[in-house]
Amino acid sequence: MKLKLILCLFGVFSLLRVNANSLVNNDGILDKTTIQMTANDVPFDILTNGNLGDHRSVRPLIPFFVVLDGSNYSLELYFEQAIGEVDITVSQDGVVVYSSSENIQSSVQKGIQLEFGSSGNFLIEIEGKNGAYACGEFAL
Repeated sequence: MKLKLILCLFGVFSLLRVNANSLVNNDGILDKTTIQMTANDVPFDILTNGNLGDHRSVRPLIPFFVVLDGSNYSLELYFEQAIGEVDITVSQDGVVVYSSSENIQSSVQKGIQLEFGSSGNFLIEIEGKNGAYACGEFAL
């Protein structure tokens, strides 16, 4: 019984070690960070495409997340569900550096390339056509 517990713990710790190393580059610096997003009280529309059997009682407020890759000056947006038309804006000190309208019809990943060598504080905003809004700040 004790041997089984020790082997299970050893397996879990070895997996954690592998995952931690995969996020670190050759210099030992973590390059990717998840941007903390905050939202208003209006939930983003979740498009079901007729599949009503897979709904949940609580709808997530923010059905996407954003990851900053500081080494490549890029953002990766991971839309977990279809949410329809959204406007995406990235600004620095009130000046828009990226703007796009997207129609998210399925779970998808979108990339945003920022200007290489950029530095300072930035704001990413994502707004749905129904008034849903989420934003997050990040620095390069």
